[in-house]
Amino acid sequence: MNRTVGENIAELRQNRNLSIEELANLLRMDPSYLEQIEREAIEPAVSELMRIANALGTDVSSLIYGKKFLEKKAIPTRPAERVKVERRSDFIYESLAPHYSGKHMEPFLVEVEPHDPRHPLFTRHSGEEFHFVISGRLKIIVGRDKFTLKKGDSIYFDSSLSHALYALGKPVKLLSVLFNSESMLHLTNGKYMRDIIHAARHSGDKNMAVICPEKGEMEAVNKAIEEGVIKKAYLIGNITDLADAVLPFKRNYEFVPVNETESRYLEKAMEAGTDLIKSNKCHMIMKGLINTAFFMKGVLNRQKGIACGRRLSLISIFELPGINRLIFLTDPAINPALLVDNDINSSLDIINNAIDAARAFGVVHPRVALLEANENPSDKLPASMTEKQLAGLTWNDATVFGPLSYDLALYEESAQKKGLSGHPVAGKADILVVPYISAGNFLYKAWVMTMNAEVASIVAGAAAPLIITSRSDSMATKFLTICACAVYGEYLKIHRER
Repeated sequence: MNRTVGENIAELRQNRNLSIEELANLLRMDPSYLEQIEREAIEPAVSELMRIANALGTDVSSLIYGKKFLEKKAIPTRPAERVKVERRSDFIYESLAPHYSGKHMEPFLVEVEPHDPRHPLFTRHSGEEFHFVISGRLKIIVGRDKFTLKKGDSIYFDSSLSHALYALGKPVKLLSVLFNSESMLHLTNGKYMRDIIHAARHSGDKNMAVICPEKGEMEAVNKAIEEGVIKKAYLIGNITDLADAVLPFKRNYEFVPVNETESRYLEKAMEAGTDLIKSNKCHMIMKGLINTAFFMKGVLNRQKGIACGRRLSLISIFELPGINRLIFLTDPAINPALLVDNDINSSLDIINNAIDAARAFGVVHPRVALLEANENPSDKLPASMTEKQLAGLTWNDATVFGPLSYDLALYEESAQKKGLSGHPVAGKADILVVPYISAGNFLYKAWVMTMNAEVASIVAGAAAPLIITSRSDSMATKFLTICACAVYGEYLKIHRER
């Protein structure tokens, strides 16, 4: 039988010779709560799974699937260990290899229901497929070719060709093998970024709204649906040019047309999107072909928006070469400066948004570095004086220190050379807060374009995560951003309920 998440946590904890009390102390968690997680009396949130994985020096997949998931070995799957996978509503899939790590092939037992042959349901995606008919008669269309297969027949084809299959007369049972060399788990380099993908898949059914969608976003949204991160996407506005883009997963899309005059079109599109968030039909909202300022205006609208009283800010999540943790950078794109009108309180939301984001991704007690040119406050660098004030405030869920230079914030060797060994933040920072947007923008682009670092971003401060990507962002960045927002959205939901 499959081991449960609680059993996997208990086994990994015991293998590291940690008592429940010792692990709970590392997690800053009540030991009785951790004990209930291990006994499966409580189902942990994804953010809690990420915290536990970090403390145990493993990844989320090992907690979900068990340590065998990480091992390259022969792993049998008994009938009771098969995992049902929801891919299409008219098919029933059972995974025959749910616990093998990094597989490129996906073997399934599939039951295909009869379907009206006049209206075949076509799909198309990268990779290749093999089907072997165990029982029944199968009709399959691949491109312009049509085939009828009976028991014992098989077929192999390029699944990037448009294809449809349905049972003739009664349900058909198939052995199906899907090969996908473009799975994001294979294409994503970083361990922590792959952890975000696993966490997003495990965060429950998530729907998203896309305001004024364009083809540039659809590839990433399709990938999020294909990888089990998103269940449904609501496309709001004019979608006349998207028929081909959504074809592979058209059953996972719902179109929300906006019939308004040109002057009211964008406003009504935003209202439709925020209504989906407020009615809990969607859990995140993505900006498409709409001006960012107009998008933000709709989010912040007092009557019809989804503001929650905080200043909106962008948190970009990086896995940087040579640094064995996620780094959260804020704010590289939305707020011109940390401080507004010399009011120190205006900076608190940006810092607290980043702290919440870090905690959502398993950082138990985030260390926050307020960046400046050096660690010495000076009137010649006004931001450094503000950062000194901020560091002197009481922070319950994090340790905040500033000013700190970039090297002292990230690298322990640099901190040691400056005599800062044992410092609570220097060399150990999880969050980097920049004083001005230009500094954050320079760091973001240097890391992505020069260091080839992987990144996902969240716009925080609203009732749901906001997805604002650039046209220059890669499909992988957009996909990872959707994953990050799925994880952060679950964190917001859990904390609202508690």
